[in-house]
Amino acid sequence: MKTSATLIIICSLFIDSCVEGIWSKTHVKLNNNLPAETLRVHCKSRDDDLGIHDITRSWGFSFIPHFLDGTLFSCNFAWPGQLHWFDIYEQSRDQEECTQCIWKISPKGPCRFNGTTGEFDACFPWSPSSRLW
Repeated sequence: MKTSATLIIICSLFIDSCVEGIWSKTHVKLNNNLPAETLRVHCKSRDDDLGIHDITRSWGFSFIPHFLDGTLFSCNFAWPGQLHWFDIYEQSRDQEECTQCIWKISPKGPCRFNGTTGEFDACFPWSPSSRLW
């Protein structure tokens, strides 16, 4: 049975593109696009709780995606009268799209910067409130 370390060594010896993906940092930046409101954000993954942050303009974090497990960061977003959540980084969705994942957070939902168009046009609805944590 091969361990994770063995698989990483095999990957690094034979697949150069794999090596880059293992140790490259991904950066996530959240921009508050609410009209005159402070955005309270609480993000966490299975391994890391990034704490609560009150954002007037922007806030971000960096991480190295897991090689074998799909990295997932979920965030709760709150402002007066509203509470929403969204998977701000989902490796299967975002890995090919960005290593600098820049988001605009607005009342309608999060929109990710699209490097092809130069716009924040990769927009998503808020996740169902039944899964708030």
